[in-house]
Amino acid sequence: MLTPAILGSLRIPASATPSAPTLAHALLGQTLEATIEALLPDGMLLRLADGKQLQAQGHLPFPEGTALALKGVPLPQGAGVRLQVMRASPPPTAALLAPLAQGEAAQLLARLQAPTDQSPLGTLLRSLLQAGATVAEQPEAWSSWMKEAMKGLADPATSPTEATFHQLQAKEGTGWFELPLPWAPNAEPMRIWIEQEAERGNQADDPVHRVFLSVPFSALGEIRLGLEQRHTGLKVRLWMADPGQAEAMREGLEADLASLGRPVDFRVLALPAGSPDLRALAGAAPLQAMG
Repeated sequence: MLTPAILGSLRIPASATPSAPTLAHALLGQTLEATIEALLPDGMLLRLADGKQLQAQGHLPFPEGTALALKGVPLPQGAGVRLQVMRASPPPTAALLAPLAQGEAAQLLARLQAPTDQSPLGTLLRSLLQAGATVAEQPEAWSSWMKEAMKGLADPATSPTEATFHQLQAKEGTGWFELPLPWAPNAEPMRIWIEQEAERGNQADDPVHRVFLSVPFSALGEIRLGLEQRHTGLKVRLWMADPGQAEAMREGLEADLASLGRPVDFRVLALPAGSPDLRALAGAAPLQAMG
């Protein structure tokens, strides 16, 4: 027989309303459903299923809005009641933040594969699916798909559930996108973070733009690319699980970067196993990860 795990506990003092004995009797053999209404300096305010509020002492590692399943245990000598947390469900994600919290690649792919979709982006997807892996080797295919998919995610007609999120981000000089890879539909998506530093002081003459990409490859694993552009030059960072794998293409990469006609600072860095994905890093403002 498995013993349910206790995720934490709270204390209801004897002076609480309803009284501790009354509450202990009501909870005997039952589970109390409650929601964390507010976090207090010495505890938290709970909202019970019937709408009543109950103040408890103690702290839990959960945010406001978390739904709790609580089991009441009387404390010795009528000192109160201990509420054992048997289950905790995080608050629902705001619909506006769903693309960031839950991703958007799978939903976009499903919409574009629907038989009724006749949008230009849907047509592009079908052509890429038919071309298969051979297209993945063509840089123009990557460029075309990235640009059109990002436009589609910001278009209310194409992506009604994601467009508002992207339009608000654009006003802040940032952007987060998860794009499905048509030539590898079951793979992790391509993740892109874009940011523009707010101009202030002497930075007005040297605006900073950054783009970070995370792309999964079957042989190389995840590869991350960071680009930072200023008037003074371009900073490029390539992260790989095995940086040595970049040696075969390093000369070509450096030659292409040199052809841009501006100073380039290019480095290949190790991407440690278990590194948080780009979505977990995109919350910083601005994201300083260029090294």
